Parts: sequence; C-alpha cells; structure tokens
Amino acid sequence: MFSYGPKALVALLLLSFSATVTANWQQGEASVAIEGADLTDVRVQAIKNAVADASFKNGSFIAAEDVVLDGLLISSKSVITTQGQIQRVEVMSETVTDDILKVVVKVSFSPLFNCAHDGYNRSMLVAQFQVLKPQQAKYGSIFDLGKQISKRFERQLSVEHNSPKVLLIDKAFTDVNSYDKIDLQEITDKAIYMTREYGRQFVLFGFIRDISLFEQVTEELLTDDVSLRRNFTIQVYLLDAYKHNILYKETYHSEADWEYSSDYSVDTNNSLFWRSDYGRVVLNTINMAVSDVSNLLQCERSFAQVINTEQQSITINMGAENGIKKGDKFTLYKKRLPIGVNGMSHSTLRSYPAVELEVKQVDSTSSVLDMYNPNQFINIELLDLVSPTR
Repeated sequence: MFSYGPKALVALLLLSFSATVTANWQQGEASVAIEGADLTDVRVQAIKNAVADASFKNGSFIAAEDVVLDGLLISSKSVITTQGQIQRVEVMSETVTDDILKVVVKVSFSPLFNCAHDGYNRSMLVAQFQVLKPQQAKYGSIFDLGKQISKRFERQLSVEHNSPKVLLIDKAFTDVNSYDKIDLQEITDKAIYMTREYGRQFVLFGFIRDISLFEQVTEELLTDDVSLRRNFTIQVYLLDAYKHNILYKETYHSEADWEYSSDYSVDTNNSLFWRSDYGRVVLNTINMAVSDVSNLLQCERSFAQVINTEQQSITINMGAENGIKKGDKFTLYKKRLPIGVNGMSHSTLRSYPAVELEVKQVDSTSSVLDMYNPNQFINIELLDLVSPTR
C-alpha cells in the first residue's frame, strides 16, 4: 500500500450532468506513470482522473480544472463540494506497481438542490471551538487545538462555492460546559448580542468533545501489533442569528494513529503535524463538516441589517463583496419577540412588501437603498432586516 500526503485539494467543476433522484456512490480508478515526477503532482492528477472516471460511470462528465495548494487534501480521504452533483470523495486505495501509481476512489453523487439560491454570499461568524476536556490535551500539549480548528473552519468555508464572507473571532459562543443543554432563551440572548456586535447573519460554533487516546490491537500470525490511536470528535452548530434559531447540529467523529511520544510537545502551527495521520484525519473531518454546512446554506435566505436610516433611503450591512449590485430589490422585515406561555421570547419576522427598496449605491461592505412607500407610512429602524425580493 502506498500513501503520500500532498498539500492539495482538487476543486472540480461540473460541466454537464444527468440529474439523479437519490444520492449514490460510484467507484472510479486511474493509473498515472510516475517517471521521476513529483509524487504530490502525480497523486493529485491520479485522483482527478479517478473522480472523472467515477463521474463518467454515473452518467456525468466533469473536468478537473484547479488545484488549490492549501493543505486541505493531505490523506487518503477528502470531501469535495461542487456546484453540481459531486458531494464527497474518498480515496479507497493507492498502489505503486512498476513505477505506475494506481488510485481507486469512491464518489458520492447527490441530487441537485431543489431550492433557488438568491445569489448573494452569506455573512458568517466563526466563533472559537473549545476543548471540553482540557486534560485530554496534555498528551502532546495540544492545548491550542481549538484555535487551530477554528482557523481551519474559517479558511475552508471561505473557499467554498458561493462562499460566505467569514469573520473569525477569538470568543466562544457559549460556556464550555453547556454544549448539551443550550436552551432557546440563551440562543435568543446571545444571537441578539452577536447581531449588534458583529452584524453577521450566521454563526458557526462548536466544541471538541473528545481527543482521548486508546490502544488498538491488531492480531497477527505470530504476534499482536499494538498501535496508539487518538479520537477526534467535534460537535458543530450553525445559528441564524437574525432569526434566533439553530439551523444545524451534528457530531463528527474520526480517529487515527498518534505517532508522538508522551513527552513530545506538538507544534500545531507546523505543517508536519497536519501531514501526520492524525492531522490529516482532523482536516478531513473539518472538510466533511464544511461541506454539510455549505450545502445547507445554499437554501437559506439572505438577510441584511439596517445600519443607517434617512428620509427616503436606508443603508444595510451587505455590499459588493456579498454580490449586491445597483438595481437589486429588497423587501423589508421587522423582527418581533413575542413572549410565550413559558415566559420565553420567540423571534418572528414580519414582511412589508408594500415598502419598495432598490439599491442605488454600493461599496464593498454596505449598500444604500432608496425607499418607496406609496401606500402607508412604515417607520424603518436600526437593526430592521431586508431580504432579496423573490
């Protein structure tokens, strides 16, 4: 078995496709002669060819067009998100025979989205991931793993298709011990704070639940092989801060060999760590979560906050970097927080389609909208919301 660790994520562009009804897996393979070339380049090309082979078998035709050298695909398993049907890619095997590298992949094809994307890049906040059991980080001294995980989420979300405009902050969203008992009132209170402080619609946050070590025994013919392995379990949340509700909650688990001794202090800023078995598995787990979150965002409605009001115009906190351009039309929404029978507030949004809002001026992070309201007087206030008119 041959395994190498290139710093590459193969970005695939779907050129044409035949729609499928349900997701399915398809196997593909490819062989590339090494002939003295760099093994990283050879492996990247072999993976691209194998994915193309799987796509052809699935009734699709794709072309691999880009290779992003950013440490995202550095193991035998990866997640790739595209505009089309390819959902995930797993490298099943890599073998070298007579100076020829053969790669076998398994590709997941999913149905195309049945929702209409509004064309705007969402605004997102990534809060710091926390290690729930810091004592588990003592082995290897990986106490800053949460900070590194947050950076990886921010980086990978930023290169997704229709990528959100991501801001990474050095604060956690909630208390480190409360991941299993987040209640609606807490979500509402913190969402209100987040929107006032940062003005981002979505908040990605979570916890590193388990990084414990364990021994795995593999039975051999003459002796048993004992390897030291380490868990990596994260819980990921996606919050719509404007609507005060959790859109997504999922736990991801993986494990890999831990090759460092008990007295070795790991430098998580060093690329050597991320090329290790454990580092590669951590990256691949983050890739999977990023893929799921990005797919979910495709169907979510974009909202922007009103940050300034004048007599016949308003300013919102989305601009050219979000894809807004002159002439775009928006609908006004006002937030209501009625108190329920249990004493907790529940956020609702009320639309005002009679208020016509059209973009007249755009800069990178904000836009000025002219307001036309021929039928009735509506008092637009700071922190009111607007959304693209459908």
